[in-house]
Amino acid sequence: MGSNLVVRLLKSVLRGDRRRATRYSVDLADGCVGAENGLGVAIFDLSATGALIGGADLPQPGAFVTLTRGSLSAAATVAWREEARAGLQFHRPLPVEQLFTIVHSAQYRRGTGVPAALAA
Repeated sequence: MGSNLVVRLLKSVLRGDRRRATRYSVDLADGCVGAENGLGVAIFDLSATGALIGGADLPQPGAFVTLTRGSLSAAATVAWREEARAGLQFHRPLPVEQLFTIVHSAQYRRGTGVPAALAA
């Protein structure tokens, strides 16, 4: 499974079409979006070019935000918002290594991936 994930990650990044980047389920409950104090959010899925987040009082579409979680810090624009969910479009694609590490760490916590130390 690990080699298939690497191939999918590379294809999605090299494709260059932001709307077609492969998304990966991560279900991380400890993200933060915003400028100064930040707003606690869940990160439901992640791709090299964006993320699906959830939480209360999310920013409006068009707002510039920074999504943070651990080593992840990505400038983004809120592309859409519906109730307690929103889609973010990153200003720059995430590096493949960083995306790979986050996805594997999340999958390992659920028991479906390799240990984070091996994924890094």
